[in-house]
Amino acid sequence: MGQQPSPQSQRARTALPPGLRPVLDTLRTDDANTTVPEKNLPGLELLRHHLADYAPQTRRAYLTDWKRWAHWCHTHDRDPLPANPADVALYLAHAHDDQNASPTTVQRWATTIATTHIANGHPDPTNTPPVPGLLRWLRQTKPQPRRRTSRWLTDMELTRVLAHTRGETWPELVINRRDRLAMLLTRATGDGPDEILSLRTGQLDLDQDTVILTHQDREPQMLANPLPAADWTTCLPCSLVMWRQVLDLADDSKAALRHTLGVPDRLPSRGHLDHALETESDPEAWLLRRVRRGGTVTADRMTPKALRELLHTHASGAGIDTTGLTAFALRPRP
Repeated sequence: MGQQPSPQSQRARTALPPGLRPVLDTLRTDDANTTVPEKNLPGLELLRHHLADYAPQTRRAYLTDWKRWAHWCHTHDRDPLPANPADVALYLAHAHDDQNASPTTVQRWATTIATTHIANGHPDPTNTPPVPGLLRWLRQTKPQPRRRTSRWLTDMELTRVLAHTRGETWPELVINRRDRLAMLLTRATGDGPDEILSLRTGQLDLDQDTVILTHQDREPQMLANPLPAADWTTCLPCSLVMWRQVLDLADDSKAALRHTLGVPDRLPSRGHLDHALETESDPEAWLLRRVRRGGTVTADRMTPKALRELLHTHASGAGIDTTGLTAFALRPRP
């Protein structure tokens, strides 16, 4: 007499026709010590030929799955090739309910059965009821990945975060200036991390107190200051000027950068800088670049992950809860 299914294992059987459910209860667990010799495995040679161009790891997975199906058929006196669709459905439901096979694994086993039948010139049994209904049920019950949701960073919170970037001691000032511009640009444009970090130096210019963003396939965009610009801390043009100063000096040498900017207390506590830019030496260079710990500015652009990390760093320093803060939290209010 077969094992009675536990209440926990009733789920997959509900996707089977009522006539197959009693049969499912009679199936026993496979004897792991009993295997079918390869010479007796039907369809194996043509399956190997079909998989000749596949990656070695993929070939091994298909062959292992086919041997498993053939062994199950041998144990339960079924024909593996060509297979009865009802037997395939029983095999898959039994694996899910009694052997805790995941929906992903069961789907993979069904794919192997289908591939082997096609390779041997037989109709695909997984396209015939009741298998499609069972596979559809498996897809619906497969755990969905948890989506990361981002809360919006309020104007007050962003102001506090930007205040945390005021430090102008060496070498933190290099990172602070870059991070401040990255956050203000994201807020002003509404673009995502990839778009912001793909900007080139030559795409941003200043027209008096307005930042102009140019794209190859769009009209120039005038960027309004995203926050009340009380001083250089929240001022987009000031942030652009300060970061461009870093880039211009860094393109000369790290020594020139440190000699010029490595003196604390050069900036006024309030007010703005002169909103003027020098002509960039390399307009195609990345605007927002990686900075090494010692203050060296590299030629590589930042990664999207780095944008989220810098937001968390400054938000934590400003005493703001970082729960739900992704790089998209910097975008304008939805």
